[in-house]
Amino acid sequence: MKKGIILLIIICIHFEGYCLKPEVGYRWKPNIWGLMFTEYDIVTTDNYRLKAWFYPKQKALSKDSIQYYLEAKTMIRPYKIETTAKHPTIVICNGDSGNMSYLLNFAKAFSTNGYNVLTFDWRGFGESQTFPIDTNYLVYNEFLTDFDAAIEFVKTLPTVDTAQIGVYGFSTGAFLSYATACKRKDIKAIIARGLFTDYKSIIQHLKTIKPHDTFLLPTEKDIDEHSPRKTWHRFSKPIFLIVGENDDITPKDNSVEILRNVNSMVRELWIVKDAEHGGAKSPEFVNLPMFIKRTTRFFNENL
Repeated sequence: MKKGIILLIIICIHFEGYCLKPEVGYRWKPNIWGLMFTEYDIVTTDNYRLKAWFYPKQKALSKDSIQYYLEAKTMIRPYKIETTAKHPTIVICNGDSGNMSYLLNFAKAFSTNGYNVLTFDWRGFGESQTFPIDTNYLVYNEFLTDFDAAIEFVKTLPTVDTAQIGVYGFSTGAFLSYATACKRKDIKAIIARGLFTDYKSIIQHLKTIKPHDTFLLPTEKDIDEHSPRKTWHRFSKPIFLIVGENDDITPKDNSVEILRNVNSMVRELWIVKDAEHGGAKSPEFVNLPMFIKRTTRFFNENL
């Protein structure tokens, strides 16, 4: 599994950054870990084409089989679904950098633990349609349109239980996941890692870390109208927030304040000891076995 370990290290290191850093194309696809998947093109309401990968609920392969796919590189696991039964589904969205090829670890964890998984790329990322992105921006309103399109699409797939859809996102993706879950009745539960209260506050904070950097937001529409600070009084879905103990980008106080104010009957917080915001010290990778255990347990109980 040496190659798999190297790949995991590369994935860990990648998750660093402050503003948008899209990566076009894919370094690898799910076949290298022997995951069953299908590629789709999703069309948004404003006619942008998004690339998506759908992973059906599947059995985990043996270590030898995974090694085989890693070495073969181009081999694709046959797409064979054992039953047409509908299953709970998790939509995983990317953060502010890279693309969905860096989400393989999460897709593998959930799809081999009883869930369908959908990953997708924002416009301008991966193989989604080109979109002009200023790398000084923290987010675009259009990403909310992309998220809506992903949810609408996954509901059309025959093995998806539309009454059991959850979302998981981190950093910028945590914000977009929260905003989407808040406004959509068809999302039942959310896990968000590195969620912040609002963009106005987080920009002030980021300027203390990077005083010479520029941090921009869309001007045509206030993105903060979707922030937890503006909407937590009406958020009532099961919510699980994860944050690193030493996260200096989205400090743990943000998660504590959000959970103190949402109206959810189910609200959980995991402050991961010795973890930071991104990279190899992000909560997912500081304690990956516990991350998989706790996130799947939360979805098991709330989807």
